[in-house]
Amino acid sequence: MLVGHLFSHFIFSKRAGSLIRRIAWLSVIGISVSVTAFLVVLFVMNGMNDSIKKRILGLEPHLYIQVPAVQNITVLENHPVLQRVLETPENKAAVYESMDVIIRTQDGQFRGGIARGMSKESLEHFISQLQKMDQKKQGNQSSVYFWDPADIPAEGEIVMGIDLAHSLGVFEGDFVTMVAPTGLLLPPGETPKFERVRIKRIVTTSLADIDAQYIFYQRGKSLRSFYDDASRKVGIEVWLGDDSAINKYKDDLQKFDGVVVETWMDRNSALLYALRLEKLSIGTFLGLAGMIAASSILTVLALLLSQKRRDIAILRTLGFSGSQTVKTFTQMGFILASIGVLTGVILGTGVSLYIQANPITLFQSDIYYDSSIPALVDWWLVFGVLIVSGFIAWFGSYLPARTSAEVSPSEALRVK
Repeated sequence: MLVGHLFSHFIFSKRAGSLIRRIAWLSVIGISVSVTAFLVVLFVMNGMNDSIKKRILGLEPHLYIQVPAVQNITVLENHPVLQRVLETPENKAAVYESMDVIIRTQDGQFRGGIARGMSKESLEHFISQLQKMDQKKQGNQSSVYFWDPADIPAEGEIVMGIDLAHSLGVFEGDFVTMVAPTGLLLPPGETPKFERVRIKRIVTTSLADIDAQYIFYQRGKSLRSFYDDASRKVGIEVWLGDDSAINKYKDDLQKFDGVVVETWMDRNSALLYALRLEKLSIGTFLGLAGMIAASSILTVLALLLSQKRRDIAILRTLGFSGSQTVKTFTQMGFILASIGVLTGVILGTGVSLYIQANPITLFQSDIYYDSSIPALVDWWLVFGVLIVSGFIAWFGSYLPARTSAEVSPSEALRVK
């Protein structure tokens, strides 16, 4: 009760003085704005990171399994590691092949790429995921690029990423020639392996690496002349029924001799690390900006203690000890900082929850992968902000409040 009474009379009353009141209000507003910006920016980044992860998981398998000693598809289909994965009915797995290729257009344009051969079932899953992503981007309406079973590339046909197609200047229905990179090492006069294929579809996956490098085809229907190419690799792609068990399956499957297992996180580790580093950097600078705003509490208490020396002396003569006086003014500073922190947490969390439920659409464009601003509220972060801010507010209030114990009642009350 006493702390609240002193807080209202010493800081926000007319008796406190206009300078202290103004600085106190500016401090509260500054802390509120800093905490609000900190939470909103980090939650928006959470939403963007979650959107990227969902796009990756929508198109990439959970696990990639390779047996370097086995390059025969039939042998790999009967390998014990594949049987172990399929022991769980909810899991799906298929053998794939990939190789480096050089793509040559009819106009003489060249570009390197990665050819990925998939089973019919894997291609159907790939197509269905692309359709879901495309419909979501178009607002759950029928997309212009509607997929149907006939869009699965057949004999001599491929599917190409949109950025790769743009760089080559090709369109759906055009023919391109696939050349094995090892042909560049052949002696003059020898013809490298090549195969002429038709572009069945040009797709947008919203993943830069796939759109700029990959072509897809039905395994066994195209690029059969590349089967003995040195860059060709075969493996198993796995979709788990429970994606939370990825690391458990990885540890279990790596117990097989000669088996190499990668998760989707391992394959995209550079991207995920960059996202974490970006979030950490922005969070650090926003946190420092908030601490600068919170430092104004020191100014408020310093001015208050310098102007209220006589009041402090009266409290001391009434029986307040030095430690009680320090505690009282520390609590006053903590209350002042808490008003700003709680206001900022409420505003920041509220705005973020609104954006999470209603992502802000800034523009509609096929150029950008994300045309809206999402958000994802992390309640552990909210709790952490409250704890850390409370500690900083208490410590920051204690530092100037210590000087109140140095006030001598006889000196402060002496009439001059």
